[in-house]
Amino acid sequence: MNVNKKTIITILLALVTMVGQAQTFTPVVEDSIDFVITGTTTSNNDSVATFPCAPHGQSVKFPIQDGRFTVTGRLPRNTFFQIGDYEGNDLRFIVDDVPTEINLVTGEVKGSDLQQRFIRCQMRERDIDNVMEPWWESLSDEEKDRIITMRGNGLPEATSKDSANFEKYEDFMGDRAALVRKNIRENKDNIIPAWYLYTDYDKILFDELREFVCEDVPYAHHPAMERPWKSYWGRLQQSNIIGKPFIDFEAEAPDGTKHRLSEYARHGQYVLIDFWASWCGPCIASFPFMKQIYAAYKDRGLCFIGVSCDKDRNSWLKALDKHQLPWMALLCLANKEDALDLYGVSGIPTVILIAPDGTIIATDIEGKELKAKLEEIFPDNQ
Repeated sequence: MNVNKKTIITILLALVTMVGQAQTFTPVVEDSIDFVITGTTTSNNDSVATFPCAPHGQSVKFPIQDGRFTVTGRLPRNTFFQIGDYEGNDLRFIVDDVPTEINLVTGEVKGSDLQQRFIRCQMRERDIDNVMEPWWESLSDEEKDRIITMRGNGLPEATSKDSANFEKYEDFMGDRAALVRKNIRENKDNIIPAWYLYTDYDKILFDELREFVCEDVPYAHHPAMERPWKSYWGRLQQSNIIGKPFIDFEAEAPDGTKHRLSEYARHGQYVLIDFWASWCGPCIASFPFMKQIYAAYKDRGLCFIGVSCDKDRNSWLKALDKHQLPWMALLCLANKEDALDLYGVSGIPTVILIAPDGTIIATDIEGKELKAKLEEIFPDNQ
């Protein structure tokens, strides 16, 4: 671990264009301090694994002897730090100068008030997980896949069993999401929300993100907040461009020719832009559904364009060949106007929908929401 004896203020420029000006995120990394976390576990493994998280750092092992372990180190104050015993008893901690004693299995903790509050938050999550995980593991891989398909894009041939499984899954996920929001709201006077925003920012509604991500809270410039801030700025930008003319950009086709969005938008057809990348698992998982969308609407006035943000052109071309995407494929150009920045795209996949007159009518729309929007635009009796 790196020893840092001075206060470090690191300025990272997260250049996201919003309403004509660049937004920046300035994380404050505080003095590094020595910390000690001792604990017990029932694990039969010979060590616990530890690592800084949010963002992630190097993993280190510490031995377990007679069910006890001692973790020591030096990290910036307020770093989120994880300890796990390889049997699912993982807990996160906040680096501070008060020695902590933890039972990884029960969550019984002695330490600073902040540490105790953080552990209590996680134990409430574990209560939900302890019910959900055995049920989830009892399902077959096919049943799990069908639930995920229903949640993302819908499953036309869903059975009554599928519907029951889906409802149970949604109940669990709803309880989990409600608890995340509760943990944030109960701790807006300290840095704990930075952890939950780091892990769940993409699942939080924009109005809630607006409530949680603001300058006048203690966690505003915790290093874990870079991604939540970028997401907030991007989603704010997207909300601001709905109802406004499309933003033109240039991108490259597989044959090397350059094309502008204006070649397709404002030409009497709807335009769907799917931002994706070859390394993005959720993007790849969405392709079967997106192929259904393409087949259903390509001859009814919908122009479908896939815009990749891959930095490596060969990876993009290999992905196109592997997945046999039937629509227009373009690659964002290096050193040119960044289409993702122009449209406030902070995470992928992201879909932008443009009306025939060139007006942006929807941003960050996917799955069942996208399907419903297109059914509204192209009714079956049209």
